[in-house]
Amino acid sequence: MNHFRPSQAYSAELDVRFTGGEVPGWARPLVEGRAPNSLAWFVVLPRRAGKTWLAQAVEHARAGDPTLRVDLRAHAATVRRLGLGCLIGTRGAPRVHPGTVVLVDEPALTQGGQGQEAARVLVDGLARLREAEAVPVVLATPAEHALLGPLLGVDFPKDVLRPPLLDEAECARMAARAPDWAPQVVARLQAADPAWLQTPFLLELTLQMCESDPALRADPATLTRAAYEEAITRHAYIDQWFHNGLATRHRAALREERWREAGLPQRAGGSADVDRLRADPVLVRHLPEVLRVHHVSDLHHGGDLRANVDAKDTTEAGRRLAELAGAGSPLASYLDHVRGLGVRAPHLVIATGDLVNRPTDAFGRQALNWLRELGTCLADHPDLRADDPRVLLVGGNHDVSWERCLDPDPAARHEWFARVFREYPHPDLDRPDKDRRLYVAYPEAGLRVALLGSAESGGEPARDQDRRLLHEIREEFAHAVDEDEDEDEICSLIQDFERVDPGVVARGVLDRLSAEAGYTTFAALHHPLSPVPSVEVSPYSGVVNAGQVKWALAAAETSLVLHGHTHLAFLAAERFLNGGRGWTTRIAGAPALGSLHTDEQNGYNELLLAREGNGHTIVLRTVRFTGGQWLPQSPAAFRPGAPDELPLERLTDDRA
Repeated sequence: MNHFRPSQAYSAELDVRFTGGEVPGWARPLVEGRAPNSLAWFVVLPRRAGKTWLAQAVEHARAGDPTLRVDLRAHAATVRRLGLGCLIGTRGAPRVHPGTVVLVDEPALTQGGQGQEAARVLVDGLARLREAEAVPVVLATPAEHALLGPLLGVDFPKDVLRPPLLDEAECARMAARAPDWAPQVVARLQAADPAWLQTPFLLELTLQMCESDPALRADPATLTRAAYEEAITRHAYIDQWFHNGLATRHRAALREERWREAGLPQRAGGSADVDRLRADPVLVRHLPEVLRVHHVSDLHHGGDLRANVDAKDTTEAGRRLAELAGAGSPLASYLDHVRGLGVRAPHLVIATGDLVNRPTDAFGRQALNWLRELGTCLADHPDLRADDPRVLLVGGNHDVSWERCLDPDPAARHEWFARVFREYPHPDLDRPDKDRRLYVAYPEAGLRVALLGSAESGGEPARDQDRRLLHEIREEFAHAVDEDEDEDEICSLIQDFERVDPGVVARGVLDRLSAEAGYTTFAALHHPLSPVPSVEVSPYSGVVNAGQVKWALAAAETSLVLHGHTHLAFLAAERFLNGGRGWTTRIAGAPALGSLHTDEQNGYNELLLAREGNGHTIVLRTVRFTGGQWLPQSPAAFRPGAPDELPLERLTDDRA
């Protein structure tokens, strides 16, 4: 025998709110048939919150007192047979006795796109019921409440009833149906995720899941995840609760609130009547907080870093003054900045190369310590699991061991990077193409990041005579690196030959790129795929097979490509018109976070990824270190693959 079934028909024996002949205080005006101040009592509840059970409970509690319950979705003839044709526009007075409580279980105002007209018809019918001295009670969704409100008088708010959430005693009554295990489940939910105890439907759904699969009883996290899937699939919870049961302004207010919490300015206001809606546990999973990603690049640990203070006075007094004024570098200040963000700290960080200025162990330790410290500052997110990697890396041309470029194994030049940063996901350029990590996936967030190594051939001698010269000094060069000598000494060894750092993504890696349903895909590499609005006269400053890379990324439905190398903030949209699929890929370059060698202020890119079910909206903005402060610049918003950007004022709109 099954004890729990959230969609079962009303039974007074199973009712946890009206028990033992007792009527909850908030429901007494309905059961006692008190006259409303306006045209009717309005009980406002979301769908799947128990409106029908409440209507039947009131009807049952009134026993022999005159009561009619009507569903306006029913055939018109059925409504007229009850003597309530006035509620659907039929002429004539209603056939009801004075004092009759008329329970309008389903006003049906949002059916067929005739909401305003249907609301006017209903209000007219309610007025005729009041003239007949009946007591109308309308059980309405928030959307129906929003339609009716403007048509009613100033006393209307006095007649709005919002039943409270389940209390501890009511939860215990439901759990008592299976006393050997259900009370323990309720206690675990109370400790882990009490939002699932808010309504009879949600609680009964979780207990039904435990009844079907006893293994869920001791694992609240797995239980609530399974209950969410059951709610949105079998019970169409989001379609009914969110899309059908809420008005446009309610949905907009819920979306607006999470953008505001992510730090994106929104218009003032919102909707006060959605406060309780925000806590619904199914909605929280369908519309989670915005995922914040920081895109940093060109850190150049061990290199020339930009100074926060131009300390020309090198005396002890000057040094102390500089310290008071905030001496340091944007690279160091960024850590303090992230610590200070608090609840708005990033959830993920993607670093697109040049973590060090040269691949020495000393510089590697600096970078590694910096990354580890950064990892302690990141925020948690409900869509991220405990073992999900939070920091992703791709190497740049400065991360390549140039002294290994003559090694018979072309991958040898990447072994240092792989060894030093092995605790972080990276493109594994030290391995064959087929064995490299490609995608890092975050299933619950619906996000994938493709890690593409564009520094495949970094450090190549530019001329054949340079290659011969490098052979001659190879031993000395390697010795200098092993001894961790000063970078200037290393540079003196290679000043007699030229090198090139071409960007290229291996064909074998491109062949592995593919689209995956249910995911929004980012890609990260170091070199730019497209020319940026700055001029650098040098060979191989971009990706030599950029056209093939962009074609493969578009075919794999990649929404956003992140790169560094140019030390320039950059955002562009590209789409193939000849034979392409109409997919638009955005390409974003990050400013240098640490390097002195940049024509613009240091900074990083902030990505805000808002998930709604399986769909995503992306906002990107550059944050620059200006005057000792980290200041966000103007944002750009778009949806994956869409040809046009999304105006910020439309971020809260329903999707077409």
